[in-house]
Amino acid sequence: MPKSSDTPRRILLVEDEAILALMLEQDVVEAGYVAVGPFRDLETAFRAAIDEPCDAAILDINLDGERSYPVAEELAKRGIPFLFLSGYGAESMPEKFRGCLRLAKPYDPVDIVRMLDRIA
Repeated sequence: MPKSSDTPRRILLVEDEAILALMLEQDVVEAGYVAVGPFRDLETAFRAAIDEPCDAAILDINLDGERSYPVAEELAKRGIPFLFLSGYGAESMPEKFRGCLRLAKPYDPVDIVRMLDRIA
């Protein structure tokens, strides 16, 4: 459950697979958050990380062959917490991101909510 405040926490969603993006959006909204996105490609996700107000983010690592690391770097620069959602293991990630929160696909919606409650 989001931290109590007058406005719900906004979660930036970056996922390129349409069905997974819809499921992720539904999970986030049902948990009481506001979904920002989902954004399905690196360019629009990066632009959203700069332009869209958000309190946290969920980033799929592989966006149709491109990696979402520039989005993660922008969010980190702005002090916005994020977690990676991916079928890849931590060993395939750049070293600077290996310590970041990561949830393996397929994920359990309960785990997404639990992680968001920690960071958002």
